[in-house]
Amino acid sequence: MFDRPVVFADIETTGLGARSGKIIEIALIRVEEGQIVDEFHSLINPGQHLPEWISDLTGILDTDLIGQPYFNEIADKVAKMCEGAIFIAHNVRFDYSFIKNHLHESGLVFRPELLCTVRLSRALYPAERSHKLESLIKRHNIKVPARHRAYEDAKALWEFCNVAYGEHGHEIFTAAVAKQVKQRSMPPNLNPNIISQISNNPGVYIFEDEQGKPLYVGKSIHLRQRVMSHFSSDTESNKEMRMSLNVHNIKTVETANELDALLLESKLVKELLPLYNRKLRRIRKYTVLLRQENADGYISISTNDIDLADCDVENLYGLYETRGKAKAALLSHQQTFSICPKFLGLEKGKGPCFQYHLGKCSGTCVGKEAPEKHNLRLELALKRSKIEAWPFDEPICVEHKGQEGSGIIVDQWKVIGQLENNQVIKDSAFAIFDLDNYRILRSYLLSKKDQLIFTTLSQYQF
Repeated sequence: MFDRPVVFADIETTGLGARSGKIIEIALIRVEEGQIVDEFHSLINPGQHLPEWISDLTGILDTDLIGQPYFNEIADKVAKMCEGAIFIAHNVRFDYSFIKNHLHESGLVFRPELLCTVRLSRALYPAERSHKLESLIKRHNIKVPARHRAYEDAKALWEFCNVAYGEHGHEIFTAAVAKQVKQRSMPPNLNPNIISQISNNPGVYIFEDEQGKPLYVGKSIHLRQRVMSHFSSDTESNKEMRMSLNVHNIKTVETANELDALLLESKLVKELLPLYNRKLRRIRKYTVLLRQENADGYISISTNDIDLADCDVENLYGLYETRGKAKAALLSHQQTFSICPKFLGLEKGKGPCFQYHLGKCSGTCVGKEAPEKHNLRLELALKRSKIEAWPFDEPICVEHKGQEGSGIIVDQWKVIGQLENNQVIKDSAFAIFDLDNYRILRSYLLSKKDQLIFTTLSQYQF
């Protein structure tokens, strides 16, 4: 069945994350020349409390683990069992990531060839819809006395391979095994043909789950290379591992350049609300810092929550997703530049501020500092957080050199249209000011200005 030793493995853990989770049970079944030659099964003390849902799933209780060995006590046995063998598991990179990290903590290196029985089942039984272990057990009439226990599940994988080998014969089975071993970094539920059809051009990619719901939206100037990087690093990141286990399809949208990809990613994250994207989500109400000047010429800052649809960005000295972030920024400015907290809206009341009594205020609150000096320090403190003024007198078309005739129309940091074949097309999708798009445009127009052409709209017609 296999041309070299193999080890069928299964583990039970404290949770889904290999970086922080712990193994509580492990089973290894070593097969050589079609025969089981060694078995290892043990409960493992994780050194921490078991989540209730894990106990409900596995039937393993905290009391069952008292007196059981810690992983480092069995690490040498685990490494020896797997030595020189193909490591086989259901959703193999999940089990592999845990065992790899645990062995690494014990000073041992673990880099076997991997075979995923989910992918093997998909290859050998493409007409079947589900390839979960529960489905394999029922479909192939495999006897399993206790599900979600390491030894029983590992033994079920060995039985599945025997059934599949008998139904498909040596040539088909071994060819499928060889192909799956070669594609060790591929997610278990993703058809490899999907990856092969992705170009290495700029664009946006969307990971989808089994129901077609978006899991993650990303962008790259090299699409296929970036997509593959998610799967090669999944054992190092809990988030990447969860995505790898759940992705069933990948959609891509190619773009003409990196700027288009950046803006499209921002737009799609706000529209689709993918499960694993946290940045770039749409926020309509922001906390802003507003500049004011009193009758004596002193500049002060107040905070307010506004809807960006009604926003005049030129008067904003800061734009934050929450009031907490705005306050933290103001506290940092106050401490770094010794600005009176009353003029930052951090303290109210008459008389000197509390910081003045501590010698950490320059005395603006008691008239000891001239307005010009105070205003200069305040402007300097807030310079980096201030929304930069639009550097053009009118809307402009941004084109990339070598791609003349196509680009984006921008006004006041808002994308208001597209240029396609020298024709301007209005686009309401970016009609309001968006902080993410502001950051994207400001950074890109500055860093890539030698690659860009800025043209006024006088030669075009809306």
